[in-house]
Amino acid sequence: MRSTGRSRNSWCVDNEETIELLSTQIAALAAERQELREADASGEVLEENRRQLGRSQWALSEALIEQHLPGFAPS
Repeated sequence: MRSTGRSRNSWCVDNEETIELLSTQIAALAAERQELREADASGEVLEENRRQLGRSQWALSEALIEQHLPGFAPS
Protein backbone atom coordinates (compact mmCIF):
# COMPACT_ATOMS: atom_id res chain seq x y z
CA MET A 1 0.00 0.00 0.00
CA ARG A 2 1.43 3.35 -1.02
CA SER A 3 1.37 6.23 1.41
CA THR A 4 0.31 9.69 0.33
CA GLY A 5 1.97 11.27 3.31
CA ARG A 6 -1.41 12.23 4.73
CA SER A 7 -3.01 10.65 7.72
CA ARG A 8 -6.27 8.80 7.22
CA ASN A 9 -8.02 11.28 9.49
CA SER A 10 -7.07 14.29 7.37
CA TRP A 11 -8.28 12.42 4.27
CA CYS A 12 -11.60 11.69 5.97
CA VAL A 13 -12.03 15.35 6.87
CA ASP A 14 -11.19 16.40 3.29
CA ASN A 15 -13.66 13.88 1.88
CA GLU A 16 -16.37 15.00 4.31
CA GLU A 17 -15.77 18.61 3.27
CA THR A 18 -15.98 17.59 -0.39
CA ILE A 19 -19.26 15.78 0.25
CA GLU A 20 -20.66 18.80 2.07
CA LEU A 21 -19.58 21.18 -0.70
CA LEU A 22 -21.02 18.96 -3.42
CA SER A 23 -24.31 18.62 -1.53
CA THR A 24 -24.52 22.40 -1.23
CA GLN A 25 -23.68 22.82 -4.91
CA ILE A 26 -26.38 20.31 -5.92
CA ALA A 27 -28.99 22.12 -3.82
CA ALA A 28 -28.03 25.45 -5.42
CA LEU A 29 -28.18 24.00 -8.93
CA ALA A 30 -31.58 22.44 -8.22
CA ALA A 31 -32.90 25.77 -6.92
CA GLU A 32 -31.44 27.53 -9.96
CA ARG A 33 -33.19 25.00 -12.22
CA GLN A 34 -36.54 25.78 -10.61
CA GLU A 35 -35.93 29.50 -11.12
CA LEU A 36 -34.93 28.91 -14.74
CA ARG A 37 -38.11 26.94 -15.39
CA GLU A 38 -40.24 29.64 -13.78
CA ALA A 39 -38.53 32.23 -15.97
CA ASP A 40 -39.14 30.13 -19.11
CA ALA A 41 -35.41 29.84 -19.78
CA SER A 42 -34.29 28.47 -23.13
CA GLY A 43 -33.67 24.78 -23.63
CA GLU A 44 -29.95 25.49 -23.99
CA VAL A 45 -29.77 27.18 -20.59
CA LEU A 46 -31.77 24.37 -18.95
CA GLU A 47 -29.54 21.77 -20.62
CA GLU A 48 -26.37 23.39 -19.28
CA ASN A 49 -27.90 23.46 -15.79
CA ARG A 50 -28.87 19.79 -16.17
CA ARG A 51 -25.33 18.87 -17.18
CA GLN A 52 -23.83 20.75 -14.23
CA LEU A 53 -26.31 19.06 -11.92
CA GLY A 54 -25.49 15.64 -13.35
CA ARG A 55 -21.73 16.18 -13.03
CA SER A 56 -22.14 17.31 -9.43
CA GLN A 57 -24.34 14.33 -8.59
CA TRP A 58 -21.82 11.99 -10.19
CA ALA A 59 -18.97 13.55 -8.19
CA LEU A 60 -21.02 13.23 -5.00
CA SER A 61 -21.68 9.57 -5.74
CA GLU A 62 -17.97 8.96 -6.28
CA ALA A 63 -17.07 10.77 -3.03
CA LEU A 64 -19.66 8.77 -1.07
CA ILE A 65 -18.43 5.48 -2.56
CA GLU A 66 -14.86 6.40 -1.62
CA GLN A 67 -15.98 7.34 1.89
CA HIS A 68 -17.81 4.07 2.51
CA LEU A 69 -15.72 1.73 0.33
CA PRO A 70 -12.16 3.17 0.29
CA GLY A 71 -10.18 1.93 -2.67
CA PHE A 72 -13.23 0.73 -4.58
CA ALA A 73 -12.77 1.55 -8.25
CA PRO A 74 -16.02 1.47 -10.19
CA SER A 75 -15.67 0.20 -13.75
